[in-house]
Amino acid sequence: MRLDALVVSLRDGEVARRRLIELDLLHRGVKVKRDEKHLYLPLRSLPQDSSSLPDHRIESIEFEEVSRVESVKEILGYAPSFDVIGDIAILGASSEDPLAEADAILRSHKHIRAIFQARTPIRGEFRTRGLTHLRGEKRTTTTYREHGLSYRLDVSEVYFTPRLGTERERVAERIKSGVVLDIFAGIGPFSILIGKRHPEVKVIAVEKNRSAVRYLKENIRANNIENVHPVLGDSMMLPATGDSADNVIMNLPHDAEKFLGEALRVIRSGGIIYYYDITPEDNLYQESIEAIQEAAVDAGFRVEVLRERVVRSYSPRHYNTCIEARVHKT
Repeated sequence: MRLDALVVSLRDGEVARRRLIELDLLHRGVKVKRDEKHLYLPLRSLPQDSSSLPDHRIESIEFEEVSRVESVKEILGYAPSFDVIGDIAILGASSEDPLAEADAILRSHKHIRAIFQARTPIRGEFRTRGLTHLRGEKRTTTTYREHGLSYRLDVSEVYFTPRLGTERERVAERIKSGVVLDIFAGIGPFSILIGKRHPEVKVIAVEKNRSAVRYLKENIRANNIENVHPVLGDSMMLPATGDSADNVIMNLPHDAEKFLGEALRVIRSGGIIYYYDITPEDNLYQESIEAIQEAAVDAGFRVEVLRERVVRSYSPRHYNTCIEARVHKT
């Protein structure tokens, strides 16, 4: 069967596959193809918006047909929202029929071993959420793979989203030298990817959640990373002197603004801040830029906005955005 295929590098294959599943674009009636460098993912239809996908091209490819597995949407008649982290699926708190949706996911995704529903939105200083077990194994630990790296975690104890895989790749491609301060590091997906891609870079990964730091250390060892230094600490009191960081990653949407002063204390003149926020569609960037500029003026910096982008859709009419800003001492 000849189909359009999304062609990606092998290291981006898992991220691309998951994203196509989320978009209901992955054709399940044929075998995925690969060669020494690329993965060829069969498409049901062409993506309308490819900004959330890794670098790719579209080719027409001949695929081998297989016994077809129904998609979750075909089973239910609608597409529920859920995250897949390793072999665990997590349904949203507003799920229409959680048990039916869990059964459909198990039928459609043979690698899923446990399904939970979020009882609460992500909240608190550790950004965790309450979970209710629905189907499968009663465990919350799993191993997640992304860009050729593996991450061990407990989904009930730490914050993690698989929906930033493409963004993590973008940032890792942007940062190639110097000292990186990842001030909300979690289990290490930004830090470890940067450290793996650029062995000459020094990465300081700061996290306040003890459970997350335990997994961060485990993941550094598991991926044989030597240039990522985990720190259990409060990002209001960063473990760095002034003028010491070339790049500061601030991935704490909703609350990053309150940490700008501390980030500016440790950054060098000419350094870059990666500032993440959740913003409404009618004001995607301006409030975030103004927050950076106000903090910069107080710290004796001026701001040069390098890039502004939508990372992903967050909720109806709200988006996860990123501002890349270079700061200069005045």
